[in-house]
Amino acid sequence: MLKAVQLAGRARGGRAVGRARGYSAASDQAFLSGTSAAYIEQMQQAWRHEPSSVHASWRAYFANVEAGRVPAFVTPDTLGSLAADRNALVAYPAASSFAPAPSAAAAPSSEILDHMKVQLLVRAYQIRGHAIADLDPLHIAARDAANAPELDHKYYGFTDSDLDRPFFLGHGILPGFLASDGSSLTLREIISRLQKTYASTIGIEYGHINDRAACDWLREKFEVPVRYAYTKEQKFVILDRLIWSDTFERFVATKYPSEKRFGLEGCESLIPGMKALIDRSVELGVNSIVMGMPHRGRLNVLSNVVRKPNESIFAEFAGSRDESVEGSGDVKYHLGMNYSRPTPSGAIVNISLAANPSHLECVNPVVQGKVNAIQFYQNDTKDRAKALGVLLHGDAAFAGQGVVYEAIGLADLPSYTTGGTIHIIVNNQIGFTTDPRFSRSTPYCSDVAKVVSAPILHVNGDDTEAVIFSMQLAADWRAKYKKDFVIDI
Repeated sequence: MLKAVQLAGRARGGRAVGRARGYSAASDQAFLSGTSAAYIEQMQQAWRHEPSSVHASWRAYFANVEAGRVPAFVTPDTLGSLAADRNALVAYPAASSFAPAPSAAAAPSSEILDHMKVQLLVRAYQIRGHAIADLDPLHIAARDAANAPELDHKYYGFTDSDLDRPFFLGHGILPGFLASDGSSLTLREIISRLQKTYASTIGIEYGHINDRAACDWLREKFEVPVRYAYTKEQKFVILDRLIWSDTFERFVATKYPSEKRFGLEGCESLIPGMKALIDRSVELGVNSIVMGMPHRGRLNVLSNVVRKPNESIFAEFAGSRDESVEGSGDVKYHLGMNYSRPTPSGAIVNISLAANPSHLECVNPVVQGKVNAIQFYQNDTKDRAKALGVLLHGDAAFAGQGVVYEAIGLADLPSYTTGGTIHIIVNNQIGFTTDPRFSRSTPYCSDVAKVVSAPILHVNGDDTEAVIFSMQLAADWRAKYKKDFVIDI
């Protein structure tokens, strides 16, 4: 940030003032405000890397700020050469210098202002692009641009005639949007890239995260020309896993039409997504995964992820059970299972799906406790890289059940942390019979996770590749930052 300095004030013409006073070389400048500070900070970074990349007036200003001289700002007419002596104070202009400058001299200020507006537009997409993203496969909640007017270029005074104006985004200023040849981009191209990045089938929320480095890491993952490009072989694997997911639901629905089963219809992409999450986590060093989930999709997860034999699942539909099991038994969508699953990398991962009752979300602290115990017995309480907790939720339960907030609140406590839990919300857009408008006060069901600075990805479940990318990104985030991550499908 532009640094505040403590120095003696100087009068015009360079004469010293007898009494020293506290002075901020940046904060007392009239052109600085909350809306422009981020842009100027990024321009200062560009200046440090390559002074010639900014206008001469900014070079003089940054040189004076870095040297702690007052006043830091001078008008372009009084600029001298900074090449010979970068530490030389540029003379403060006489009173006559404050007369209105000719229109030709005012052009740089107008150009800088327009570049600042473009930066504000980009920032708006980074923070609010999810508001107009294509997230709803059912198109129940229509995207309403009126709720995010700052995403419209006209909001900043641009017109359609400005769409083909070029803007150069130099080093350090939105580096993810630089053209491959380093040339400028038109406003139309910038908006197109912003929409593709932040308002497509994935919407990201990360503005609530306090860690600047973590935010930059997420931006680097998103602000690229091609976010994900799977090979033909990888797409065949995704398709195969999607077919297994869909076929299971179709078979059970046909074979047992009157049985209560809490199917996964509409979110079949969850299965290839979870498998991608497991595969990537194992590549990053995980050898044990503990999962907890509600009824919806549980039988499909048991069959296709945890590898419970289908004959056992179908026997439970038929009403028979293994006589070796003591007790009165339980309904099929409450049961769990443990399994050692091979992965494409050749490593074996121990997967445990915790059994749970009908009380929604109460399994959450149980899963976190099991993960914590595994880490303890594997002497992994420092890195917490070998055991991972994965929790699946419904949208209404995630927003409405108090145990969700209570369990999330344990995330960063030294005695309870597991090094990050990955939360996957299967968003039904309804809570039993209740419309989301009448079941929560927040825009998204996932907003509760913001209390622990967890990144939140909202994903259109009909875009299977976007779901895969989100799951892999969650695994990468958890391995690097040891923090929770939320995926809202």
